[in-house]
Amino acid sequence: MADHPPMRADARRNREQILRAAHAAFVEYGPAAPLDQIAERAGVGNATLYRHFPTREDLIHSVAVHDMDQVAATATDALDSSPSAWEAIRTFASQVVEHQSVAMLPILGGQVESGPRFSEAAARVLSAVDSLVDAAQAEGTLRPDVTSGDLILFLAVATRPLPALSPALATTLRDRLLGTLLDGLRRGESAPLPGLGMTAEGIVSGLSGAGTEE
Repeated sequence: MADHPPMRADARRNREQILRAAHAAFVEYGPAAPLDQIAERAGVGNATLYRHFPTREDLIHSVAVHDMDQVAATATDALDSSPSAWEAIRTFASQVVEHQSVAMLPILGGQVESGPRFSEAAARVLSAVDSLVDAAQAEGTLRPDVTSGDLILFLAVATRPLPALSPALATTLRDRLLGTLLDGLRRGESAPLPGLGMTAEGIVSGLSGAGTEE
């Protein structure tokens, strides 16, 4: 495949605005969110949206990849900059919930086709979150029966939109949910988790549909 020419600064800005707007719209309305509303949220015309993403499937795929890249970068940055592995877990979880970065997992489901871009982004997520979990367990602060898949799923639940609540109340309740979640993840006197922990690889592979990227 031939390399694409570098994108102009204004085109990169438009693309980033569309991805952010699409993320918010998909969180709120699901993958059937109106594309003209996404363009309006992004502050661009419909023609600009379609120039970057010719089909709804292109946009959904790109939002999923973009979100996975954000999750991977957040995990890596947290581990690199935090004074302890547990603080890295706290920072990672807080930022993921604040930005609803993994909300796409349960919302998009099988709407995302697999392919090279998706697989590469998934590999980055797996490596970054595995490193975070391994470091906290080696430190003795994260309970040993928690898997990276558990962490991703727990945060996916915490980032789902809360219906019929004002944004301020939803944020408050989400903060309480996150605090309870982190308390349950910390190693201490607690009952073993029921069932088997799912791997992060299993979670991410379950997000993609059966199609492939050309």
